[in-house]
Amino acid sequence: MSTSYRSSGYLVTAALSGGLFGLGLYVSQMTDPMKVLRFLDVGAIASGGWDPSLAFVIGPAIIVSFIANHVSNGMTAPLFNGRFHLPDFTAIDAPLVLGAVLFGIGWGMSGICPGPAIALIAFLPENLLVFLVAMFAGSFAGTFVLKRMTRRPRHRLTEPV
Repeated sequence: MSTSYRSSGYLVTAALSGGLFGLGLYVSQMTDPMKVLRFLDVGAIASGGWDPSLAFVIGPAIIVSFIANHVSNGMTAPLFNGRFHLPDFTAIDAPLVLGAVLFGIGWGMSGICPGPAIALIAFLPENLLVFLVAMFAGSFAGTFVLKRMTRRPRHRLTEPV
């Protein structure tokens, strides 16, 4: 069994998983920015304008994740790779919180997050290109901000008095 990212099993699995994910986003209407914005507008609950239907998308996602994590705990490696690739960073720190806040603001402003944005490329809706350029520019800029936030302070030769 090959551990290369270029193995046919790995590529077929990645393509099928990506296609299934994109189809799920489309069927659940996560690719419809207005549907997402109506879900995010919890202030409209009192007036009846809130759309809670996207909350039901999370249920099956939790079930699938639970089963996948349970199955993978008994495995030494995935089927088409030599090892599992787990996150290196697990701490809740300032860069994580700042990134989450910025992600939430962007999602709330546009009604689109990166997964559905990539799925929407198949339909090329109006203004998607603007969102994608902004998303990639933000990701690129984020690498510089992250480096600056995690830079260690220089050691002083003497302590201030």
